[in-house]
Amino acid sequence: MLRDMTLCEGVFHTAGGVAYADFITDGHREAWPVRSKRFRTWLRRCYYQATGAAAGAAVIGSALDLLEARAQFDAPERAVSIRVAEHAGRIYLDLADEHWRAVEIGPDGWRVLECPPVRFRRSPGMLPLPVPERGGSIEALRSFLNLSSQNDFVLVSAWLLPRVAVFGCPHPAVALPAKATCSRGKRADASPYRGARRHAWALQELRHVS
Repeated sequence: MLRDMTLCEGVFHTAGGVAYADFITDGHREAWPVRSKRFRTWLRRCYYQATGAAAGAAVIGSALDLLEARAQFDAPERAVSIRVAEHAGRIYLDLADEHWRAVEIGPDGWRVLECPPVRFRRSPGMLPLPVPERGGSIEALRSFLNLSSQNDFVLVSAWLLPRVAVFGCPHPAVALPAKATCSRGKRADASPYRGARRHAWALQELRHVS
Protein backbone atom coordinates (compact mmCIF):
# COMPACT_ATOMS: atom_id res chain seq x y z
CA MET A 1 0.00 0.00 0.00
CA LEU A 2 2.69 2.50 0.99
CA ARG A 3 4.67 1.67 -2.15
CA ASP A 4 1.93 3.45 -4.08
CA MET A 5 1.90 6.32 -1.60
CA THR A 6 5.62 6.87 -2.00
CA LEU A 7 4.81 8.35 -5.40
CA CYS A 8 4.65 11.78 -3.76
CA GLU A 9 5.18 15.00 -5.68
CA GLY A 10 8.86 14.30 -6.07
CA VAL A 11 12.08 13.41 -4.32
CA PHE A 12 15.53 14.94 -4.56
CA HIS A 13 18.80 15.13 -2.68
CA THR A 14 21.03 17.95 -1.51
CA ALA A 15 24.71 18.40 -2.29
CA GLY A 16 25.41 16.72 1.03
CA GLY A 17 23.38 13.65 0.05
CA VAL A 18 20.37 14.29 2.30
CA ALA A 19 17.20 12.84 0.80
CA TYR A 20 14.18 15.16 0.60
CA ALA A 21 10.60 14.70 -0.53
CA ASP A 22 8.04 17.17 -1.88
CA PHE A 23 4.48 16.44 -0.91
CA ILE A 24 1.11 18.15 -1.02
CA THR A 25 -0.73 18.58 2.26
CA ASP A 26 -3.73 20.78 3.02
CA GLY A 27 -3.51 22.31 -0.45
CA HIS A 28 0.13 23.42 -0.43
CA ARG A 29 3.55 21.93 -1.14
CA GLU A 30 6.08 21.19 1.58
CA ALA A 31 9.62 19.82 1.38
CA TRP A 32 11.05 17.80 4.25
CA PRO A 33 13.94 15.39 4.75
CA VAL A 34 12.77 11.85 4.13
CA ARG A 35 14.01 10.86 7.58
CA SER A 36 12.31 13.75 9.37
CA LYS A 37 9.52 13.29 11.87
CA ARG A 38 7.27 15.55 9.78
CA PHE A 39 7.53 13.37 6.69
CA ARG A 40 7.07 10.18 8.68
CA THR A 41 3.88 11.67 10.14
CA TRP A 42 2.65 12.54 6.65
CA LEU A 43 3.15 8.94 5.52
CA ARG A 44 1.24 7.64 8.53
CA ARG A 45 -1.56 10.09 7.84
CA CYS A 46 -1.85 9.02 4.20
CA TYR A 47 -1.96 5.35 5.17
CA TYR A 48 -4.58 5.95 7.83
CA GLN A 49 -6.79 8.03 5.52
CA ALA A 50 -6.61 5.34 2.84
CA THR A 51 -7.10 2.28 5.03
CA GLY A 52 -8.46 3.37 8.39
CA ALA A 53 -5.62 1.46 10.02
CA ALA A 54 -2.24 2.40 11.43
CA ALA A 55 0.90 1.56 9.49
CA GLY A 56 3.38 -0.51 11.44
CA ALA A 57 6.97 0.51 12.02
CA ALA A 58 8.23 -2.08 9.53
CA VAL A 59 5.93 -0.79 6.79
CA ILE A 60 6.91 2.84 7.40
CA GLY A 61 10.59 1.90 7.54
CA SER A 62 10.41 0.03 4.24
CA ALA A 63 8.72 3.00 2.54
CA LEU A 64 11.31 5.42 3.91
CA ASP A 65 14.16 3.18 2.73
CA LEU A 66 12.68 3.09 -0.77
CA LEU A 67 12.15 6.85 -0.92
CA GLU A 68 15.62 7.59 0.41
CA ALA A 69 17.24 5.34 -2.19
CA ARG A 70 15.13 6.87 -4.96
CA ALA A 71 16.05 10.40 -3.84
CA GLN A 72 19.77 9.69 -3.55
CA PHE A 73 20.31 7.55 -6.65
CA ASP A 74 17.52 8.35 -9.10
CA ALA A 75 16.55 11.97 -8.49
CA PRO A 76 18.05 15.43 -9.15
CA GLU A 77 20.16 17.46 -6.76
CA ARG A 78 18.53 20.63 -5.39
CA ALA A 79 19.63 23.36 -3.05
CA VAL A 80 17.68 23.75 0.18
CA SER A 81 17.81 27.18 1.81
CA ILE A 82 16.79 28.74 5.10
CA ARG A 83 14.64 31.88 4.79
CA VAL A 84 16.33 33.37 1.67
CA ALA A 85 17.21 31.78 -1.69
CA GLU A 86 18.28 32.89 -5.16
CA HIS A 87 17.16 31.39 -8.46
CA ALA A 88 17.42 32.63 -12.05
CA GLY A 89 18.34 36.14 -11.00
CA ARG A 90 15.50 36.50 -8.50
CA ILE A 91 15.42 36.51 -4.71
CA TYR A 92 12.95 34.36 -2.77
CA LEU A 93 12.04 35.14 0.83
CA ASP A 94 10.34 32.38 2.80
CA LEU A 95 7.41 33.76 4.77
CA ALA A 96 7.56 30.62 6.93
CA ASP A 97 3.78 30.59 7.22
CA GLU A 98 1.52 27.57 7.35
CA HIS A 99 0.92 27.76 3.59
CA TRP A 100 4.65 27.69 2.72
CA ARG A 101 4.41 30.85 0.65
CA ALA A 102 7.40 32.91 -0.44
CA VAL A 103 7.97 36.40 -1.80
CA GLU A 104 9.61 36.53 -5.22
CA ILE A 105 11.69 39.70 -5.69
CA GLY A 106 13.06 40.76 -9.07
CA PRO A 107 13.94 43.78 -11.20
CA ASP A 108 10.28 44.21 -12.10
CA GLY A 109 8.95 44.14 -8.55
CA TRP A 110 7.75 41.50 -6.12
CA ARG A 111 4.88 39.08 -5.66
CA VAL A 112 3.79 36.39 -3.22
CA LEU A 113 3.99 32.85 -4.63
CA GLU A 114 2.06 29.85 -3.41
CA CYS A 115 4.58 27.40 -4.88
CA PRO A 116 8.05 28.95 -5.36
CA PRO A 117 10.62 27.24 -7.63
CA VAL A 118 13.11 26.96 -4.74
CA ARG A 119 13.02 24.73 -1.67
CA PHE A 120 13.22 25.96 1.90
CA ARG A 121 14.02 24.20 5.14
CA ARG A 122 12.18 25.13 8.31
CA SER A 123 14.43 25.25 11.36
CA PRO A 124 13.01 24.70 14.85
CA GLY A 125 11.48 27.84 16.31
CA MET A 126 11.32 29.75 13.02
CA LEU A 127 8.46 32.26 13.10
CA PRO A 128 6.45 33.57 10.12
CA LEU A 129 7.08 36.93 8.53
CA PRO A 130 4.12 39.24 7.84
CA VAL A 131 2.79 39.26 4.30
CA PRO A 132 4.27 42.38 2.66
CA GLU A 133 2.05 45.25 1.65
CA ARG A 134 2.66 47.63 -1.20
CA GLY A 135 3.31 51.29 -0.60
CA GLY A 136 5.48 50.97 2.50
CA SER A 137 8.78 52.62 3.31
CA ILE A 138 11.93 51.52 5.09
CA GLU A 139 11.60 54.70 7.15
CA ALA A 140 8.98 52.87 9.24
CA LEU A 141 11.83 50.77 10.66
CA ARG A 142 13.52 53.75 12.29
CA SER A 143 11.04 54.00 15.18
CA PHE A 144 12.22 50.57 16.37
CA LEU A 145 15.91 51.50 16.44
CA ASN A 146 17.76 53.52 19.04
CA LEU A 147 19.79 55.65 16.65
CA SER A 148 20.96 59.22 17.06
CA SER A 149 21.04 60.43 13.47
CA GLN A 150 19.80 59.85 9.94
CA ASN A 151 23.32 58.85 8.92
CA ASP A 152 23.22 56.03 11.47
CA PHE A 153 19.91 54.85 10.05
CA VAL A 154 21.35 54.83 6.52
CA LEU A 155 24.28 52.72 7.73
CA VAL A 156 22.02 50.23 9.53
CA SER A 157 19.78 49.97 6.46
CA ALA A 158 22.84 49.31 4.30
CA TRP A 159 23.84 46.54 6.73
CA LEU A 160 20.38 44.98 6.90
CA LEU A 161 19.37 44.86 3.23
CA PRO A 162 22.26 42.67 1.97
CA ARG A 163 21.42 40.13 4.66
CA VAL A 164 18.13 39.34 2.95
CA ALA A 165 18.69 40.34 -0.65
CA VAL A 166 22.26 40.01 -1.94
CA PHE A 167 24.13 36.80 -2.78
CA GLY A 168 27.80 36.40 -3.55
CA CYS A 169 28.76 39.82 -2.20
CA PRO A 170 30.68 40.83 0.94
CA HIS A 171 28.38 41.82 3.79
CA PRO A 172 29.23 45.01 5.63
CA ALA A 173 29.98 44.87 9.36
CA VAL A 174 28.39 47.19 11.88
CA ALA A 175 30.33 48.86 14.69
CA LEU A 176 28.10 49.72 17.65
CA PRO A 177 28.84 51.13 21.08
CA ALA A 178 28.80 48.49 23.78
CA LYS A 179 25.56 49.91 25.22
CA ALA A 180 23.69 50.20 21.92
CA THR A 181 20.14 48.89 22.29
CA CYS A 182 19.18 48.70 18.64
CA SER A 183 21.20 45.56 17.97
CA ARG A 184 18.85 43.19 19.75
CA GLY A 185 16.01 43.76 17.32
CA LYS A 186 17.82 43.68 14.02
CA ARG A 187 18.21 39.95 13.55
CA ALA A 188 14.69 39.35 14.87
CA ASP A 189 13.40 41.85 12.31
CA ALA A 190 15.18 40.06 9.46
CA SER A 191 14.34 36.50 10.49
CA PRO A 192 12.21 36.12 13.64
CA TYR A 193 12.37 32.94 15.66
CA ARG A 194 11.23 31.65 19.05
CA GLY A 195 13.58 32.36 21.91
CA ALA A 196 15.45 35.15 20.14
CA ARG A 197 15.90 37.10 23.36
CA ARG A 198 17.50 34.12 25.05
CA HIS A 199 20.35 33.87 22.56
CA ALA A 200 23.47 36.02 22.48
CA TRP A 201 23.10 36.38 18.75
CA ALA A 202 24.51 39.91 18.70
CA LEU A 203 27.97 38.47 19.35
CA GLN A 204 27.66 36.43 16.17
CA GLU A 205 25.78 38.84 13.95
CA LEU A 206 27.59 42.08 14.76
CA ARG A 207 31.28 42.85 15.06
CA HIS A 208 31.67 45.37 17.86
CA VAL A 209 34.65 47.62 17.31
CA SER A 210 35.97 49.50 20.32
